[in-house]
Amino acid sequence: MRVRTRPEHPATGAALAVVGGFLDAYTFVAHGGVFANAQTGNVVFVAIHAAQGQWAQAAGYLPIIGAFVLGLVAAEWLAAHRRLPGLHDPTRVVLLAEIAVLVAVAALPASVPTLVTTMAVGFVAALQVTTFRLVRDTTYSTTMTTGNLRTLVTAAYEWPTGYDRTQRVVALRLAVIVLAFAAGAGIGAVASAPGALGTRAALLAAALLAVVLAAIETHTRRTAATEATGAVARRSGPATAARTTAGAPRPVPAGVGAEGD
Repeated sequence: MRVRTRPEHPATGAALAVVGGFLDAYTFVAHGGVFANAQTGNVVFVAIHAAQGQWAQAAGYLPIIGAFVLGLVAAEWLAAHRRLPGLHDPTRVVLLAEIAVLVAVAALPASVPTLVTTMAVGFVAALQVTTFRLVRDTTYSTTMTTGNLRTLVTAAYEWPTGYDRTQRVVALRLAVIVLAFAAGAGIGAVASAPGALGTRAALLAAALLAVVLAAIETHTRRTAATEATGAVARRSGPATAARTTAGAPRPVPAGVGAEGD
């Protein structure tokens, strides 16, 4: 089930990929070398430590995985209850929640355990990856790049070989997404360094999400206005045609003069 079914503009997808890469670098550089977006590494670490009998170390990754799962459940709950007041477009709720959590994380004092931050980022990453799944008609991920790379390489192979030339668009879209993710990771690494913004770097991701929210809101309003105008035109069309027909002069039968003689 998708929280948001309308495909995103490529620029929106790229901006969200920048945020995804940024947050991965942010938690890794500023918060203990942990990747909070994708849970593959965390599951592997749990298995490795458990196999070595290091149960305390293994258990240390479980809260992050749990926060990610909670974010997935929250996103699906929003999708299932979109008929409730204020939830007809859960995208707004998701982006506002992301922004609020990241601003709160940036405001946390240094004494707060790193686990709190990584759990918060894992939660919002799950919200984002569940909510945004399509750029135009191409499936993609905003918080991890493995699937994007696989689809990109497949499309890049099928396009020049002539097997499927329509894959050119897919390859170009995903190339932009992958590069945007990498750029976000680079920016996040620099901004999150101890000599730079450190933990306050989360504000940069929150600011970019605010821009995305504003762009989506503007597009949604324009689309609604266009649809409303089209609906009015469709309703008034038959009525206008009927009035025009009723007011038109009736044809004069053959053999009858203008005066009816």
